[in-house]
Amino acid sequence: MNFRYRLMQFMSGRYGVDNLSYALLIFSAFLSIINIIFRLWFLQILVYGLITYTFFRIFSRNFEARRSEDIWFNNRFSSIKNKYKFYKQRKQDKFHIYKKCPFCKAILRLPHRIGTHKTVCPRCNNEFSVKVKK
Repeated sequence: MNFRYRLMQFMSGRYGVDNLSYALLIFSAFLSIINIIFRLWFLQILVYGLITYTFFRIFSRNFEARRSEDIWFNNRFSSIKNKYKFYKQRKQDKFHIYKKCPFCKAILRLPHRIGTHKTVCPRCNNEFSVKVKK
């Protein structure tokens, strides 16, 4: 039998890798790099603990517990991911500018036209002026 078949047979019925597992491995690698510089014993123990917990999660057969942990992780960190995506999209958008409404603080996507313009916020219906440079 080849190695791939045996690995598939071993992993059947186990939870496997998810987003939390990837995050734990990346975090433990980051701590390992920091530990190379500072050489702290408790940091090394923390790295070993994170790696052990990650492999425990990967080889676990308790699907519900692992799935609930992954859902918790995704709920906490999806907002950070969405903010990063939004700012990346704003940076790449050359045809629009983004301004905050001074009344309700909503972010408005306005066309990029140089000069002073009056605009109405769709959320609070207040009118305000916007200055666009270059």
